Amino acid sequence: MNDVRPYPEGSLERLQDAERDILRVVDELCRENGIDYFIDSGTCLGAVRHGGFIPWDDDTDIGMSYEDYRCFLELAPKALPSGYSLATCENTPGLTSLWVKVFLDGTRFIDEASMEAGCNQAIFLDVFPFFREDADPARARSQKATCLKLQRMSYLHGIAHPRIPSDTSFRGLKATACSIAHHTIAHAWKPEELSRKLLMAAQPEVPSERWFNATYPLDGVHEASEIFPTKDIAFDGMTLRAPHDCDAYLRTLYGDYHELPPLEDRYTHCPLVLDFGDGVNVMGE
Repeated sequence: MNDVRPYPEGSLERLQDAERDILRVVDELCRENGIDYFIDSGTCLGAVRHGGFIPWDDDTDIGMSYEDYRCFLELAPKALPSGYSLATCENTPGLTSLWVKVFLDGTRFIDEASMEAGCNQAIFLDVFPFFREDADPARARSQKATCLKLQRMSYLHGIAHPRIPSDTSFRGLKATACSIAHHTIAHAWKPEELSRKLLMAAQPEVPSERWFNATYPLDGVHEASEIFPTKDIAFDGMTLRAPHDCDAYLRTLYGDYHELPPLEDRYTHCPLVLDFGDGVNVMGE
């Protein structure tokens, strides 16, 4: 159930315009420097089903092989044009993700999670690292289980009160457990330590031809032929890179992705603070 506030009239469209700018900048940087990427998750779904943004979508996602991800991490701080920056858990206080983001500097996009974590988050693009699954099934299960644990630890590092649906069994106990976990993890770990551990845990001993997002290992595993070689795709008047077989890729993620979800399931990250750089929170005070 999506119980967040709706965007004020016109503000979602302005947000999507800003996110197109980040996509354009990152696409140009990657093409000019031989870094392969592909639009991921709802951004890929929007390109295939709508020719661009899903009408209610409010964020953008791309993925990269770990090799290209490492190149991007090294290059982006120097190569991003003025007005854009690479945000990591090392340089951005309160960032609860173990993947990196590209920020549109001077803006603010602060949802409940980033508010509690003390993260001055800007309008952003998510950049996810993809790894080969280990060829040994037992090691593959351990590989993904460890990644999942570390990402949850990172989230709880900054957040003591995650959103728990009202119909969750033992909701009070789970809320108490999250609060205890937050204080324990925040005391014992630094976010950059969790990030290093995740990138190490995601490395396979014997690589297979199956790939997964190390920061969202529950999203499923993709055959290499679903992703590579990447290809061009139209997205709201731009040309971006996409998985090689978008249909197979999206079916792995969503099953039957052609049917629109009911209104109550159209999730957004609708923030508490949305400032396009002029100091005005269009969500209201």
